[in-house]
Amino acid sequence: TRFEKEIKMRFIKSLSAALLIASPAVAFDGDDQTRLEQALDAYATSLKTADYKAVVDALPPGVIALLSEQAKLSPETIRASVTAQMATIMQSATIESFDMNVETMTSGTTGAGTNYAFLPTTTRIAVGDAPIQQASTLTLAVEDDATWHLMRIELDQHYFIFRAAYPDFADVPLPEIAE
Repeated sequence: TRFEKEIKMRFIKSLSAALLIASPAVAFDGDDQTRLEQALDAYATSLKTADYKAVVDALPPGVIALLSEQAKLSPETIRASVTAQMATIMQSATIESFDMNVETMTSGTTGAGTNYAFLPTTTRIAVGDAPIQQASTLTLAVEDDATWHLMRIELDQHYFIFRAAYPDFADVPLPEIAE
């Protein structure tokens, strides 16, 4: 009957809406999604195993170029310096857990065609006998020259630096960091 068809259509529409709400909004294709997930896994492994060179190598090249230009140092010197600083800072710390939530990421493509994703990130760090510290931040994934690069966004200042290196992000808002 017509009534049964209408009920079925409402159910299908409701189910579709629920599935859309429950699924992460992905603005790029499946191949990009697969490569992004591989980059995220490699990054998390690098952090957990204290491979800070790999963590720094994952930074967006435009950010390294901007810092290099501002400091009047070569990109290699910037990378080596940041790697050494990370090693020193993390010398007495242990990353207990590092989770980038793909299910709740916000993704898109800039007007210039650059794919990106903001991933809510939770890090738990132990330092000596102190209680474990938990930080809620964002990880920004950006596709540059067909490679996904990652950058932790803990402060608005980090995103300002990123935007200076990638001006096509001027209209991309920084999502709220959930506590």
